[in-house]
Amino acid sequence: MILIKKGTPPSELEELKQKAEFLGLSDKEGYDLLRNPLKKEVRNSLVQEQGHLCAYCMRRIPDERIREDDKDLSEVYIEHWHARSSESNDGENKGLDYNNMLAVCSGNEKTPGVTGKHRKRYFTCDKKRENRLLHANPLEIKSIESIYYSSDGMIKSYDSDIDNDIDVILNLNCSADAVTLPQNRKAVLDTIEKEVYNMGDNLKQNCEQLLAIYEAEEDPKTPYIGIGIWWLKDQIKAM
Repeated sequence: MILIKKGTPPSELEELKQKAEFLGLSDKEGYDLLRNPLKKEVRNSLVQEQGHLCAYCMRRIPDERIREDDKDLSEVYIEHWHARSSESNDGENKGLDYNNMLAVCSGNEKTPGVTGKHRKRYFTCDKKRENRLLHANPLEIKSIESIYYSSDGMIKSYDSDIDNDIDVILNLNCSADAVTLPQNRKAVLDTIEKEVYNMGDNLKQNCEQLLAIYEAEEDPKTPYIGIGIWWLKDQIKAM
């Protein structure tokens, strides 16, 4: 994961949220009012501020693996970090709260080459999570700073709750022929390591220069770059 900085929500979304709260609608009822073309505008806004990366697995979105004939499968989904509730709680409609929205990938809903009852084991991100409570939050620096990676591309956290979210709830270490998240992250790490050593003998300066470049990326960002940013920071700290 990488830290996501929220931008300004579409004004029409704010108006819809106010309407839902005035009517006392639940999160789910309020979100059901969000339809195109506003829904598409919200989706595009989320994707742009995330640099076209899934908020959880950092895969490129729209998902390039989705074929044109998969008409029932969206290339980008709107995820709610606070899961939408079927009941009204504090009067604030989180279903329409832009600061509670993230853009995510299809979560391997149609994993290539995988069929039958076992295909759910390959689900990731929001598709795997469903409505379960989540501690890992790409909107919070504390969550991001707790995350580290192994040399084989596995993502982990020093916080036990976040580590469980990563490994179980979001299934971000899923590794198989059809889903290769650790392998993809390792490929990025290998590339950045080579960049550092090819830039010259001043390794700390090389790391600092690359870190500045990758942290300044806006849209699009490099897929799976979270592992690269973590590694560069770790190298600088150790030097």
